[in-house]
Amino acid sequence: MHRISVGGYEMFHLERASLVAAAFALGVSAAQAETIEVKGQGVKFVPDLIRVNVGDTIAFRSMSTHFVEIVKGMWPEGAPEMKSDMSKDYDYQVIKEGLYVFKCPPHWGARMGGVMVVGKPADLKAKVEEYLKVADTDKEAKPAAYILKKFQEATAAQP
Repeated sequence: MHRISVGGYEMFHLERASLVAAAFALGVSAAQAETIEVKGQGVKFVPDLIRVNVGDTIAFRSMSTHFVEIVKGMWPEGAPEMKSDMSKDYDYQVIKEGLYVFKCPPHWGARMGGVMVVGKPADLKAKVEEYLKVADTDKEAKPAAYILKKFQEATAAQP
């Protein structure tokens, strides 16, 4: 895991572990999945900007007074929805590449949300712009503009 600090923002970038032999007798190789912990702290997720790979698990922890669900219109088509119970830890296994935006509904007005990039989605910048348009036109999605702009700033400085 690499910590990237840009303009006072922290972004975590996780790279896939090297391929390992799954079962020598079968001669099968498999990528080693990672578990990435996201904590509910105050009225924010830490980290709130994450890069992961297909097969990784996002482990939401310290979720007292929080729960997590998708921001409609900001989720890859065909990806399973994310929705936890209030004050319960929750694991979400990522099975599809893309750009994901999630939120804590009770604290969404305080912009408690996160952006997750899975894999290397095609035309990521265009997808962020598409999601910003959704935030401009859909009142329920409006708080996502803040986290998407934070994501733009953090990724603009990367090589």
